[in-house]
Amino acid sequence: MAGAEEQIEIPTEVTEGGEPLMPRREKKPHEKGITFREFDHVKDFEDLVKTIVQLCDGEEQERLREMEDWIVKNEGAWVLPEGFNSFLGSVFHKPDWPSAGRIAMVRLLSYGAEQDDIVYILNMDRKDHTVMNYAQKIDRLPITEQESLAMFFCNLFETASASQWLLYTSEWDAPGGGLPISNIRVTTKVAVNALLGDTPALVNYGSALMSNLATKEVFDDVCSELAMAILQFFQGKPPEEQVFRCMKALGKFCSIAKRDVPQLVKMIGPEPSKFSGMSPRVDELIKPIMAQLATVPMF
Repeated sequence: MAGAEEQIEIPTEVTEGGEPLMPRREKKPHEKGITFREFDHVKDFEDLVKTIVQLCDGEEQERLREMEDWIVKNEGAWVLPEGFNSFLGSVFHKPDWPSAGRIAMVRLLSYGAEQDDIVYILNMDRKDHTVMNYAQKIDRLPITEQESLAMFFCNLFETASASQWLLYTSEWDAPGGGLPISNIRVTTKVAVNALLGDTPALVNYGSALMSNLATKEVFDDVCSELAMAILQFFQGKPPEEQVFRCMKALGKFCSIAKRDVPQLVKMIGPEPSKFSGMSPRVDELIKPIMAQLATVPMF
């Protein structure tokens, strides 16, 4: 795999006036996030074909053949045509297409995220926002689809270019109305929904996604929203691995939003010291957070 300096770059997004709408420029090399690589990608592709092939028109069946070249024959995402995102739209958004097909497709994207060229697919989707409009509905999807999406978002932290795509701030109108949405807003929603999810798998992906986001430079309002979810998560009795991931993230968010996040910790609780003694590595994360809390007034 290419190093971070060799990553494929997505062109900078701009406003109508030509102003860049990129997230904060990273000041350090890409840090690979927590990813999940237990796949039977051939079976996932077979599941996709089995569940949707009878619903596909001629062009869509051709997309399946091209996907086989990409995923099964390992010929790279470059074999997919410019219109591939229209096929994604059918899989993700046609109400009469089965949930099993969406799960298989997301799992295949998660598998493909290991390679730099996944950004080719993401780049094709910058106009229609097919993937993000689907992910925006995560709280209304079946649990198995939620789990697949959360894993996919984790795996996009495999490469610098794909992880940066998750952080884009340019907005578009939400389907059906409502507030405008952006990649970073959807990413935040996926992380929060997963961490506070209803299954152990979903929570595991959510804690990993929090840890992954903490490797990036995100804006203060995002830090506050993620921190509130972590504090709610800390009300329970999570296992050490998940505490470690989220405590590390909380420390990073405190260091970015130096006033707002520590104030949230004081107002909402619990204090990180609740987990003192859980493990030496968790204790090391708690110390600087508690030191920062001691210097921040409540209001």
